[in-house]
Amino acid sequence: MGDAYLDKISEFVSHQSRLCFSGHKREILRHRLESRLKKLGLANYAAYWYYLKQTSGEETVLLDCLTTNETFFFRNTDQFSHLRDVIIPDIETLRGQDVVKSWGGNSRVPALSIMKLRVLSAGCSTGEEPYSIAMTILESLRHPKAWDLEIIAGDLSESCLKTATEGYYENEKLKNIPDHYIDKYMRRDADGAVIREEVRNLVSFTHLNLNGLMKGVAFPGAVSFSAPFDIIFCRNVMIYFSSSCQQMLVDMLHRLLVPGGYLFTGDAEPLHLFDHDFETIKGAKCLIYKKTEMTDYA
Repeated sequence: MGDAYLDKISEFVSHQSRLCFSGHKREILRHRLESRLKKLGLANYAAYWYYLKQTSGEETVLLDCLTTNETFFFRNTDQFSHLRDVIIPDIETLRGQDVVKSWGGNSRVPALSIMKLRVLSAGCSTGEEPYSIAMTILESLRHPKAWDLEIIAGDLSESCLKTATEGYYENEKLKNIPDHYIDKYMRRDADGAVIREEVRNLVSFTHLNLNGLMKGVAFPGAVSFSAPFDIIFCRNVMIYFSSSCQQMLVDMLHRLLVPGGYLFTGDAEPLHLFDHDFETIKGAKCLIYKKTEMTDYA
């Protein structure tokens, strides 16, 4: 009987978020549910199933409990090095050329509409990834104030988003950040550091259920997913989906990128098992993909 209700909960989670807890991952579901049952004083999975169905807000708490939030600043340093040294300078050069070309026409395109950079951090956890992206971009651009920079960072976990929005990290979390980045982009105290406002203003945090995004569901608030992104970070997220859902995720990420846009995945998430129109970046010492489609974004 217990496992029957565990199956119900697993199916509910999959339907709502596409998170997959089959096979060896079933024990992860069991372990985390046991902690939740203990906190609520519930005797078994059946009791929790009825509590889940009858209690407003418990779905959010459940999905929060089940998300894995392991992250740190500048995770996979080779990816951030390539972003800083190659990708951002290339984008800056190409956009600068587009601005110059726009001067020759009768109808000028506003420079700010060209000098725009949109980045998506999908599965941003407690914010270390999008803030690492922001600092890297600011370090790489020669004239960052000439750009309209927008980093959308989303996660399923409301508690993670709260930490990310506050932007304060204890000393243990700062180990991978270069000292000059801390001095330039953070304010320190005895226990840690907070991200400076000029960096935090570049990042918009939002609740992001990739299941909804794959279905084309609109998200609340001012965040827009209709315009394409130049760069997407979706790292160590795909591994929590079933194979069929992973293909759907790859397709969705492709749609969200501009032609020639860049996709950063986790080390354990190569795309060779899926149908896709990405190419790997040659010469990079890490896993980065580029959208090969050269048609207009639709």
